[in-house]
Amino acid sequence: MLALDLVICYIHITYIRYIMRHPEWALKHKRKGTELRLINGNYYLYEVKCVWDPEKKKPKKKTGKIIGKITPEGFIESPKRKLEKTTPSIISLQVKEYGASKFILDSMTDSIRSLQNYFIDEWQFIVALAFYRLFHRSHIKNMPFHHQHSFLSEIFANIKITEKRISKFLRELGIMRSEIVKYFKDFISEGDHILIDATPLFTQSENIIISKYGYNNKRVYLPQVNLLFIFSVKNHMPVYYRITPGNVREISAFKLCIEESGARDAVIIADKGFYSEDNVNQMEENELQYIIPLKRNSILIDYSCLKSGDKRCMDGYFKYKKRFIWYSKSTLSSRTVYIYLDEHLKSVEEKDYLTRIETHPEEYHIDKFYEKQHYFGTLSVISNCTSKSAEEIFQFYKSRSSVEQMFDVFKNLLEADRTYMQNEESLEGWNFINTIALQWYYKIYQILLRKKLLSRYSVHDVLLHLSEIRKVKINNKWKIAEIDKKTEKLLDKLNINIPIT
Repeated sequence: MLALDLVICYIHITYIRYIMRHPEWALKHKRKGTELRLINGNYYLYEVKCVWDPEKKKPKKKTGKIIGKITPEGFIESPKRKLEKTTPSIISLQVKEYGASKFILDSMTDSIRSLQNYFIDEWQFIVALAFYRLFHRSHIKNMPFHHQHSFLSEIFANIKITEKRISKFLRELGIMRSEIVKYFKDFISEGDHILIDATPLFTQSENIIISKYGYNNKRVYLPQVNLLFIFSVKNHMPVYYRITPGNVREISAFKLCIEESGARDAVIIADKGFYSEDNVNQMEENELQYIIPLKRNSILIDYSCLKSGDKRCMDGYFKYKKRFIWYSKSTLSSRTVYIYLDEHLKSVEEKDYLTRIETHPEEYHIDKFYEKQHYFGTLSVISNCTSKSAEEIFQFYKSRSSVEQMFDVFKNLLEADRTYMQNEESLEGWNFINTIALQWYYKIYQILLRKKLLSRYSVHDVLLHLSEIRKVKINNKWKIAEIDKKTEKLLDKLNINIPIT
């Protein structure tokens, strides 16, 4: 009877495989005692057998070890299985991620060197946590697992990462604010152009006293703190952060950020809708430099030159990303209003408006077009940066997109806009880890930009490919596993040398 049940079990497995209708290129590698599995769009071949379940008194399927990966090009045997076959005397076998962690250690030397200087006993722990945040977007509870499967656990053999130890470490790290500030000062250089902006960080902890209720970008009223960043235009990355109470106005916190960071020539690039006489007065009272965009219907903007259509009344032009930008400026006491005209953008906006007249005549008509025609293609800002030219002001404002991208990475890639830290010290330590991960992200981004590879690879793509480079421990000796051709090609393009020993 048992033999018959096992036969039925095999028939059932075969039927399931049949009705799944795997492609022929995958099925041709199927053989007796194996099972095809489709995981994240990839086909894998596993050992499988039927065994008797004494509790349920019936046979059940038992999946064994992975045999290999199947692609339309052919079958790729599992490195671990291949080693087991070629090394019959194996007593123990262990596989760990190697390429991504080795790349971070080799490429982020300036960051790691500063961590070694100011966090003599803690730097390895910081590097490990920042890596798992960047690569895995890992929360605290999953970091011990990632550490166990990363070669960092071998390189940093003297640290033990557990959930309890991480929580204690973040509290200890958060107390070291003076060392954190010293670390960031290493990345703020003389003559660097610095941008300052803030984003809310939502928290549910009642133990964080500085958490106050405020509105998010969806107008949801939630407890929050403010996270202020300083972004370096020269280095294209964040070089400082500071956490402030959720009910404190950004303007009053900006000056303290500049003083603590030691940044010079810092400029606050505001977003649309920020301008008000009160905000500008507060900026000037705190001796802050600013560039604030104005709404196109602002009474501060003089469109008379554009209405005349005579560019001789403009103050000049410059080239920006292969396009010529005309500008005019007018002085209001210590402030200057700049109007920039982009002819290409003007043409696009005019075409868009005229198209809407045809598609939505109930909302758009030609009379409004005539009223708005001198607005099209313009950008106007008000600034007190008297030492900077109109071209520099324009480039500064356009660089705000880098800060906005940083916030997107912080919120989306690192999933760090909501925190579950239970006290202010842990919140401080957690944000330091996240900011280091952000710095590394931007360094990899700049590498891809310099190599002109951004159209093909993302930062995550690079780390994912590198993580496929593994080290295998056979009988207490580590060896590097085979590297596939796609990863080899990427290493060559990025000029990355991963040593084989």
